[in-house]
Amino acid sequence: ACLYETGYGDDIFRDLNYAAELFTQAAELGHPEANFRMGDAYEHGHLNCPRDPALSVHFYTGAAERGHAPAMMGLCAWYMVGAPPMLEKDEEEAYEWARRSADLGFVKAQYAIGYFTEMGIGCRRDILEANVWYVKAADAGDERAKQRLSIIQAAVSGQGTPMDVASPRNGKLSKGGKDDKDCVVM
Repeated sequence: ACLYETGYGDDIFRDLNYAAELFTQAAELGHPEANFRMGDAYEHGHLNCPRDPALSVHFYTGAAERGHAPAMMGLCAWYMVGAPPMLEKDEEEAYEWARRSADLGFVKAQYAIGYFTEMGIGCRRDILEANVWYVKAADAGDERAKQRLSIIQAAVSGQGTPMDVASPRNGKLSKGGKDDKDCVVM
């Protein structure tokens, strides 16, 4: 499938429709990466697939249930914004998928769990726990985690401004436009 996605010299021509067909077949056979690729394709409209939240969630779930950390973050993103009527927004479920991914060592998820915990998104707000996750992500090279750690450290030492460290969330997000899913912290 990957060869048809990109093409290979003069021997294999790029054919996105055929690549999607092959990834779908592999996904139906339980291949986690193929499930992830189709979840991503239906989320973003890749491989000539239409944007389809239901199919995206279906394929991400197939991968996530088989331990695929990036697919878990795909589900996290869907739960953060919801896709009514098929999938209601659920910050606690988003947190749980991010936590599973972070526990597998996925750096993007470690940062997300730090952020969720700092802000109280889908969980109890806990700056100390957030710091632990930020350190894990920063140690793996995540620049956003390094920035959050420096902001928290400045606030603790009295050098930061009150707005540098997040205030508690009330658990509600305002209804925004259709592009809100692009604003999810990942």
